[in-house]
Parts: sequence; structure tokens; C-alpha cells
Amino acid sequence: MYIILALLLLNLMVVVHEGGHFLAARLCGIEVVEYAVGMGPLLLQRKTKRNTLISLRLFPIGGYCMFYDEEEGKDPRALNNQAPWKRALTIAAGPLMNFLTAYLAVVLFLSALGLNTPVSVVGATEANSASAGLAAGDRIVAVNGTEVASPAEISTEISASEGHTVNLTVERGGEKKDISIDPFYDEAAGRWRVGFSFAQERQRIPLLESIPFSFQYNMESAMLIVRTLKGLITRGQGAEGVTGPVGTVYAISEMTRTGGIDMVFELLAVISVNLGIMNLLPIPGLDGSRLLFLLVEVIRRKPISPEIESRIHLAGFVLLIGLMLLLTYKDILGIATGTLL
Repeated sequence: MYIILALLLLNLMVVVHEGGHFLAARLCGIEVVEYAVGMGPLLLQRKTKRNTLISLRLFPIGGYCMFYDEEEGKDPRALNNQAPWKRALTIAAGPLMNFLTAYLAVVLFLSALGLNTPVSVVGATEANSASAGLAAGDRIVAVNGTEVASPAEISTEISASEGHTVNLTVERGGEKKDISIDPFYDEAAGRWRVGFSFAQERQRIPLLESIPFSFQYNMESAMLIVRTLKGLITRGQGAEGVTGPVGTVYAISEMTRTGGIDMVFELLAVISVNLGIMNLLPIPGLDGSRLLFLLVEVIRRKPISPEIESRIHLAGFVLLIGLMLLLTYKDILGIATGTLL
């Protein structure tokens, strides 16, 4: 089941990406010959009123958007006969749709489901606090007579004790109770503790707060991906951890198995950002290289030979397929030997 969920997540992101190309092409008056979900042999196909073939193909590992093109002529429906800015918008719309999906996924998750947030309730006790009488479910309302409303305030007051006995006022069964506990210094945490963890409750984030949070979260995710790519390209750092399609699906299935719905939304955002950035790389066959060719065309004020451009993209595509096959072999070997994760 989790393998299927992982495949659906990956395929959804590719469909969204190609959907961006599709919508931008329609807006720019470029004819879309085929919009395919999946790759390989055809399963189902339907023609729209605007003569676009909507196809469902056998293997759920991607998709594509095929535009009407012509080597010669002035047909305005053809991609290569459009103004450079229209072609650039159509090409860039795929990655942009991935970024938008990541943004909306986080906003939806925060505002509709919310985050598991620590609350001023004891979740689990350690030996030190349990022996003093503290129990899971106790709501802490004061520390040493000082009223507290958040886990941060409780931790600060306990840490400020500097080893002196801490008196906790808790609510239990509708009644208040005072519990005295001798704290200990936690070297790992770097502060004084009494030995308990906070319970967590799911709390929704207001929409106006989730919007800037989503922007910041996805920007940080994008910067992390860029730094990782930079380290991989310049120093080979992390090359041993690079996976192909099989490894990616396997990793996603394992994460969703343990992380639940929270992990699904998180992966949705991370995969979307990753796919958007990867497609903007100036690698032949990807959107980034097509945008680069358009930039050169604008600077030269004349297009590069379609034949030359096609050969470069084809060479890049062949290399990418070769890399995917190599990584797939590495993934299968890693799963078989238990070294992938």
C-alpha cells in the first residue's frame, strides 16, 4: 500500500508539472497535441474539443506534454512560431506549478489539519518526576508560584531553579495539586530539568499565519536543495546517497509508513520543490536548458538551428536515461542488501 502511495505522490507531482506546461500553452495559443499521464504503452485515450489527446499510459512513472510544432511555415499554433516570451512562459510554467503546489500543500496542511504542538500537559514522566508524584496527563499551571501558560515558560522557570527544589502546581481531575521535585542538570540539553516530556496536541494555524510560514518553509527547503546540489557538483559530497526512481519510491514508502499524514504533506512539498529546481537546471533535455536556448536566441536575435538544439536535447535525454538505469541498478542492489536506508 505504501509503495502505491509513494508512486501516486511522485506521479502526481509530474502530472502537476506537465499540467503547468499544458495550461500555459493554452493561454499562449500553443496547440497541445497530447497530455499524457504515465509512460509506456497506451491504456486509455480521449480527444478534447480542442483536439488534444488526453492519454493514460501503463507505467505510473511520469508523463509528458507534447506540443504542436513544425519545421517550416508560420502556423501560429506551433510552439516554435510563438514569441520568445510565450515559449519561455510555457516552459517555465512546469517548475512554477511545482513551486505553487508546494506552497499550497503547506498552507492547506497548517490551516486545515494543523501541527502537533507541545502543550502544558505532562506527556510522559521519567523516574525522577514519577517518584515525586508527577503523572502523565497533569496540566502544569504554575512553577514555584509563578503562573505559566506555555511549555517554553515552564522549561524556563524550571531551568532558572539552578538545582533548587521546584514546586509544580498541576491540575489533575479538576483539582489543583502541588508537587515538589528536585531537579537534575541535563548535560545534553544544557539546562536543569525535573524529568518529563510535554504532551502534544494538533493545533490549526490561522490562514494569515500559515501563508508566510509556507513561504519561509519552502524557501528554506529550496536553499537546502541548492546547497546539496552545489556540494554534490563541486566536491562530490553526498554522491553515495543519490538514488534513482526505485530508491526514491522505496524511501517515500518507508517515510509515509512511519510518519502518517504529516509526512505525506511534508513529502508533497519537498518533492514539489525538488522537482521544480531539478527541472530548472541547465541540463540538456530539461526545462532549464530550453530556457537557456531561448535566452541565447534573444541575445543573438535569431534562433539556434532547430536541428542542433534537437540533437543536444536528445543527447541529454539519453544521458539522463542512462543515469536513471545506473541508479536503478544501485537502488535494487541497496534494497536487496539492506544498505539503501
